[in-house]
Amino acid sequence: MRAINHNARLTTATLLALLLGAYIFNADANADDLLENLSRVNGHIDVDDFQQVADVSTVNGSINIADGASARDVKTVNGSIELARDSEIASARTVNGHIHVAPGSRVNGNLKTVNGGIQLHDNVTVRGAVTSVNGEIRLESGALVGDKVSSSNGDINLDNARISGDLSSRSGDVDLRRGSQVEGDLIIREQRGWWNRLRLFGDKRYPRVTIDSSSGVSGDIHLHRRVELNIAEDARVGQVIRHY
Repeated sequence: MRAINHNARLTTATLLALLLGAYIFNADANADDLLENLSRVNGHIDVDDFQQVADVSTVNGSINIADGASARDVKTVNGSIELARDSEIASARTVNGHIHVAPGSRVNGNLKTVNGGIQLHDNVTVRGAVTSVNGEIRLESGALVGDKVSSSNGDINLDNARISGDLSSRSGDVDLRRGSQVEGDLIIREQRGWWNRLRLFGDKRYPRVTIDSSSGVSGDIHLHRRVELNIAEDARVGQVIRHY
């Protein structure tokens, strides 16, 4: 009888330990589910200093993420997105608005806008891609993008910054200065469709690609249209390949 009771006590203790361990694991795994979603249709949204939230979204309004705050996906349609110092988000997307990321902040996914610019200040890290259709992209000192950087109709400027993937543009100027580095290819894409024909009646200036002597492109430079190349003799670049 004593042996049976001893075994029963051991079995009960083991079950309690397993249940407690499962509870702790699930609590840790679902900690993010306890964060609040912030959402509205009209009006801006402010996330306060050091506040932690889940997804943040609005339709007609801007979104401000304050110093040291964190959020998951940040989205708006008609408005800008501002990330203050040392903030952290999963991703940000807007249609009509710019995206500004203050020094020391971190984005674990992508930044995307259609009609607006994107500016990464000093020592900002973006693990994903940075893309705009009609807006300038500017990367300042120490900024790092882990994937591609692309703008169709806006300039792309790197000042002592680094891109791990490709850099691509269509009609904007590209400027690499003060030790900037593109580890993938630099691609100037072809103008397509009716826009290419309408250029006959508009501005015929070709896009400029400028790379100073301290900067470089680890991959090749692919030109699918005519450009004005200003590459310093000491710049470290791959082959210049013309596809037109």
